[in-house]
Amino acid sequence: MRRFALVLTLVAGCSSSSSAPTVETLPDLQLEAKPPGGYQVILPIVRGLVPGADTEYCTWTDLVAEHDIDVRAVQGFQTVGGHHVILFSTAKHEEPGTTRRCTDDDMSTFRFSAASGAEGQSGKNEAPGNLVYRVPAGAQIVLNHHYINATGAPRDAQSAMNIFVAEPGKQYVQSGSFAVVDTALRLPPGKSAMDINCTMPRAFDAWYLIPHMHEWGSRIVVERIPVSDGVVEPLFDVEWTPAYMFHPPELRRDPTAPLTFAAGDKLHVHCEYDNTKSTDLTFGLEMCVAFAQFVDAGNSGNLACDAGHWGTF
Repeated sequence: MRRFALVLTLVAGCSSSSSAPTVETLPDLQLEAKPPGGYQVILPIVRGLVPGADTEYCTWTDLVAEHDIDVRAVQGFQTVGGHHVILFSTAKHEEPGTTRRCTDDDMSTFRFSAASGAEGQSGKNEAPGNLVYRVPAGAQIVLNHHYINATGAPRDAQSAMNIFVAEPGKQYVQSGSFAVVDTALRLPPGKSAMDINCTMPRAFDAWYLIPHMHEWGSRIVVERIPVSDGVVEPLFDVEWTPAYMFHPPELRRDPTAPLTFAAGDKLHVHCEYDNTKSTDLTFGLEMCVAFAQFVDAGNSGNLACDAGHWGTF
């Protein structure tokens, strides 16, 4: 596993910009000011991305939560070739500044909080209403940063993130996540399809829902089947393109008028593929996922229904 000996700078809310250490940044990394009371993480420069490189890196920051951190918004910044920067947390700590290509083992320990960014953009992803993305006490913050070098020459790339924390003294509700997946996915060469069926163990008030596949996906269908009447309700029927990997179609609701799932409702996900490789595709290289964020008044955190079986992630 390759490691990169690179420098990470974290500008934390208790430090002033003038006293923060200097970190090298690429000319096209256009930053905004550190949020008041929040954090700014400037990630290491990734050197010499070869033409056609499509790579995700993970960087373990020196920010370990001494108490629950309620994040109201994240704002990602990336150079040309950047596709996303994601805020994760993990109970499995690494040396601060560790940066490497993300592995399935790494990702299995991460807890998703929020995502933002794309080359040349500084989009701010703010939790709606009074919701927050929670980083639990004791967790280390990890940023996932992804790049595609679509040019004909090697190039350097870099990302950063502003983290806006909740205002003290106000009442907030956690936003949780659930994913419907099948980590046993294995797709032979050629055309194939798979189905995932998941029964809701309790009620969920979802304010955000997206489908997710990778580059060999050709179609994804997501349907809700209420336990009350069994009538299939289409949520997505998408002819998939690789561009949707990072900018998928989405269903977004006001948290006060959410997409409701009752206990016993079923969520059905159907995925179709065209595997142009000569070998099987496994989970990670390709996926079949419905991902939701919900109003988590009970603080249940992040949940996954893997091939019909519920657990945490």
